[in-house]
Amino acid sequence: MQLMPATASEMGVADAFDADDNIQGGARYLGMLLRTFDGDERLAAAAYDAGPQAVLRYRGVPPYAETEVYVRRVGELRKRYGRVLHPRWPSAARVDEGR
Repeated sequence: MQLMPATASEMGVADAFDADDNIQGGARYLGMLLRTFDGDERLAAAAYDAGPQAVLRYRGVPPYAETEVYVRRVGELRKRYGRVLHPRWPSAARVDEGR
């Protein structure tokens, strides 16, 4: 997962180049965003891309072309892989809680 250095530090990622450490930190961050936005996956994805403050400021997906494309693509991939992997595919919130 791609985390900004400050976010990686906040999420306890000691080595961003260690895949396990990075993925666990990314899952914690995504879980935090899902809780912040009451489980709204679109807003959590937008916050992951543009930052939570941008989502709060615009009260929704910010009108940034990159973020709009990112949110749409995440939704498409979620549907595609969700059909294949669900229900075995854990949500980021469950990974964050250690389930």
